[in-house]
Amino acid sequence: MTIVFIGAGNLATSLALALKRVGHTILQVYSYTSESAADLAGQLQCAFTTEFTSVNPDADVYFYAVRDDVYSSIPAFPCNTESVHLLTSGSIPFAALQDRQHRGIFYPFQTFSKQQPVSDFHHIPVMILGEDDYALSQAKLLAESISGKVYHSSEESLARLHLAGVLANNFSNCMYALAGEQLEAAGLPFDILLPLIEETAKKVHNLPPRSAQTGPASRKDKSVMLRQLDLLDSEEKKQIYRLISDDIIRHSI
Repeated sequence: MTIVFIGAGNLATSLALALKRVGHTILQVYSYTSESAADLAGQLQCAFTTEFTSVNPDADVYFYAVRDDVYSSIPAFPCNTESVHLLTSGSIPFAALQDRQHRGIFYPFQTFSKQQPVSDFHHIPVMILGEDDYALSQAKLLAESISGKVYHSSEESLARLHLAGVLANNFSNCMYALAGEQLEAAGLPFDILLPLIEETAKKVHNLPPRSAQTGPASRKDKSVMLRQLDLLDSEEKKQIYRLISDDIIRHSI
């Protein structure tokens, strides 16, 4: 298919490169910054623009890979009435794209960064949803061309999946940062944590997360928990420690 990307960020970079690798044609990249647009267009060897009035009107598919708070400000631009418009967010409804037919959602469930583009989409789950049968069929064809894990979803399921991703990924990164502060205070490098992080991730391949839980809260070892609370240097961090520990205690076996 012929494709235009609205957005040139983390997700757009990995997804556009993946689609190009399997034979789709990326006609153009739009970004409001010329540096981002030119960078991705250079990798894709296609045109780019920073003006919606210059977006190519003849693409089969338009991918919208922008921040969630930007969707409502995207203006309508001329395009083929048979074009499909695919949002790539798990938390934005069809209605965010106004005055468009054949709207759908194409949501790759993974964390992305420009610095380390995903090279293999085959094992990445892709959630698809279509406002009409045509949008759904095109989203399905695109998804199956790069991934072996394609799921037809609903807007409610997407919202819950997105929340699950925030809890598992974004909140974990926050915890890594807090752990890093403790290591820095101890004069230790962050990479001392990496074997523990990797083993923790491996465990949930075979065990439910609650069953894989270890540590002082799962043992209800209050003396250790109190000593650790004393090491934290703000009430905010102490509250995070208490809330998560309380949840572990409530569900400990």
